[in-house]
Amino acid sequence: MIAMYLICPTRKPSFLGFVLGLFVVTLTFSSASPALAETAGKVEELGDGQQRVTLTQTVEPSFHIEPIVHRFAARRGTTIPFRFEIRSTGKAMNVSVLPVKLRQEMSGIILHDATGEAPDEIKFTSPTEFKLAPGETTFIEGEVTVPLAKSNYLSFGVLVRDNGQRSADDNTDNNGQRIGAAVRFVTQYVLRIDIETGVKDLSQMNQLAFESGLIDSQAGMPVAEAVLVNPTEFAFECNVRGSVESASSSRPRPFRLSMSSRSSLNDEKKYIVRIMPHSKVRVSAPVEETLFPGNQTFKVEVTNGRRAMAEQTYPVSVAGGDFPALEVSHAYLDQELSVGPAQIEVGDSDSAKRSCNLRFSNNSEKQKMVKAELIDLDGQPIEGIRLSSSEFEVKPGRTKTIRASVSTRSKSETTKFGTVRLSISDSEQGATLIKELPLALVVGGRPAESIEMGELQSLVEGDMTSFRLSVTNNGHGYVPIHGQLQVASGKEQAIELADGYGRWLRPGETRELAFQPRKPLPAGKYQLKLHVETTEGAEPFDQTLVVDLGQQLLLN
Repeated sequence: MIAMYLICPTRKPSFLGFVLGLFVVTLTFSSASPALAETAGKVEELGDGQQRVTLTQTVEPSFHIEPIVHRFAARRGTTIPFRFEIRSTGKAMNVSVLPVKLRQEMSGIILHDATGEAPDEIKFTSPTEFKLAPGETTFIEGEVTVPLAKSNYLSFGVLVRDNGQRSADDNTDNNGQRIGAAVRFVTQYVLRIDIETGVKDLSQMNQLAFESGLIDSQAGMPVAEAVLVNPTEFAFECNVRGSVESASSSRPRPFRLSMSSRSSLNDEKKYIVRIMPHSKVRVSAPVEETLFPGNQTFKVEVTNGRRAMAEQTYPVSVAGGDFPALEVSHAYLDQELSVGPAQIEVGDSDSAKRSCNLRFSNNSEKQKMVKAELIDLDGQPIEGIRLSSSEFEVKPGRTKTIRASVSTRSKSETTKFGTVRLSISDSEQGATLIKELPLALVVGGRPAESIEMGELQSLVEGDMTSFRLSVTNNGHGYVPIHGQLQVASGKEQAIELADGYGRWLRPGETRELAFQPRKPLPAGKYQLKLHVETTEGAEPFDQTLVVDLGQQLLLN
C-alpha cells in the first residue's frame, strides 16, 4: 500500500517517482474541493488556501525475481554463467533486460546509473525483450567475464523493467473544482552480480582515502563518522576501523564502522564496506567508551584482514556537556578519572539486580587513589549494600573494577536512596576531590513518584531559538527523566530533540530540560509535541502546543 501526501497550493502539475519497483505517479492539481477517481483519499485543510491530499493505493509488483543478488567467487579472466528466475504475479507484461552501470549513494545503497556506459563484461544468452503471460515463469540467463582488475570485489548491474500499464485515466476537471489522479505503475528491478576475485595484490586499494572524519553528538551520544572516497575505476570490499586516543591513553579500544545501508544486519556482514568506483560512502559507529574533556585524536583506517591500508587522523576537542547521554552512563569524577555506571541501582527485587560492577578509568599519567563511602540522603551510613573494596588505586592509563552488591545480612524492608561518596586524590597533589554518585537499594516496591512539570518556554538568543521545560521531583526517591520534543512546521521534515536521557532527579530537585535545534528556525507557526518519560511503567507526560516564534506559547 502506498500513501502519497501532497500539499496543493496551486494548479501546477507535479510528478513523483518511487523506486522499489518504480511507481510513476502523474498528478494534476486545482484549488477547490477535490475528488479522486477510483482512489482512496483524504483531504485536510491547512489554511492559507492550502490542502493536504492523501492518496492511498494498494500496489503489487507485476513480477518477482530471484535472487536479487548473485554472489560468486572466481579468478580474473574466468567466464561465469548466471541465471535469474522471473515470475509474473498475474499480469501480461512486456519485459526488457539490459546491463547497467552501478552508482552508489553516501548511505552505501547501490543503484543503477542511467547516464553511465553499460558494462561490456555481461553477455545475455536469453532474449533481452520478451512477453510474459499471466502466471508464467521464465529465466534471464547470461554470462559475465571477470576482468583483469586488481580488485578483490567486482559488481555488475542488470536492469529488468516492465513497460507498465495505466490504472485509471486522467480525470482532471478544468473548472477548478476537482483534483484528478492518474497512476502509471512500472515495476523494475536492479539486479546485481557480485564477484569475489581473491586478488592478493591490492595496490589499487591503497588509493582509498578519507575525505573527512569527526565525532558527532547524536541523541546525546558520541558517534564516530568518516567519509571514505574511492577515486579508482575499481570496486573494493574492505573494513573500516577506528579509535579515539589521547596523550595519556595507553590502550585505546578500537571499534568498527559500518555503512547505514547495512545497519539492520546483526552479524559480521554488518561491517563489510563495499565501495563502488568513483564513489563516496559515509561510515559510522557509536563510541562506547568515555570521552574525557580535552583534546583527543580520532584515528580511522581501511583494513583488509589484518592489514591496514589507508589511514587518517582527525583532531577532536571534547568539552563537558558535549555528550549528555554518555554522561548519564559514565560520570566524570575529574578531568582524568571516570566511572560507569554513573547511577547505581541494586536490590532484592524483580526490577533490580543484586550486584553492579563499577568500572573506574584513569585517563592520566598519574596514579589515582579512591575512597568510597555509602551514605543515605540524610548523610547517614547505608546498611544492606557491600562494596568489594572501599579504598583502592587506579594506575595511570588503566582501569579498576569494584562490585557493589546487596549484603546477605541485609535487614532492609523498604527501598532506600543515597549516594556513593568518592574521595579522590592523585600521586602528585595532596588535595582531595569529593564526588557523589546516586545510589538506590530497591527492596519490594518503589515509592510513588510525584513529578511537577513547568510550562514549556521558548528562548531566543541571537538567531537561535531553543525550548526549556522545568521538572521538579516532589517525591521521596530518585526519578529518571527523559524528554522528547518534536518541532514541526508543515513545510519541512519535523525536528526531533531530546534531553534528560534518564538522568535521575533527586528528591526536591528542580532541573531544566533544554531542547536546542542545531540550526535557526524560520519565523512562523510550529506545532510542538512534548513527551516526558519517568520511571518504567509510569504514565508519560504528553502535551501538544502551538508556538508562533516571537509570541507566547498557546495550548492547542
